[in-house]
Amino acid sequence: MEPIATADLDSLRWVRSGTGRSFQLLSGATPVASLQWERGWGTEAAVDSAAGRWTVRRAGFLSPAVTVVGTDPAKPIASLRAHLHQSAIQLDGGRTYRWSRAGFWVPAWELDDASGAEVVNVEPVREGRHLQGGLLEVGPGGRSNPDLLVLLVVSWYFVVLSWFEDEVGEGSEAILDAVSGTTPGKA
Repeated sequence: MEPIATADLDSLRWVRSGTGRSFQLLSGATPVASLQWERGWGTEAAVDSAAGRWTVRRAGFLSPAVTVVGTDPAKPIASLRAHLHQSAIQLDGGRTYRWSRAGFWVPAWELDDASGAEVVNVEPVREGRHLQGGLLEVGPGGRSNPDLLVLLVVSWYFVVLSWFEDEVGEGSEAILDAVSGTTPGKA
């Protein structure tokens, strides 16, 4: 895998690989990292990159917390605390980044550093209702940022989990509509 420091940041994107919950971070055609849920259920995922192997997991539902750990599970590399309007990613060492939706109707996400400089913009790419990947636009605050890889991983993990939970919810709604005999979207 190519280190993020030498990757072409203008061609970064997440691409779904395989049929399950598995994605690759690509720079052009070159892999930079992979994010894979090793089970069909649950929130634990493995990350492989030139920087090493990490584990990402979420705890909580209404106020989720995402944690990235390396070889020492007692010392998180990064954590994301998700709230409606003030989500933040905090890294080991205390650096904090603001994580937010780009807008109410826009399915994209923005990550800014403490000074307000845009680090990255993440826009999911779908086929029908299914998530296929993500477009990444690295901003001025991300170009030489040593935290860029872990920020890309934790933000994409959050987008993927949110997306799949929405898909499950939509599937449940369709099942309830079918059982109740109503047409989807009509009461």
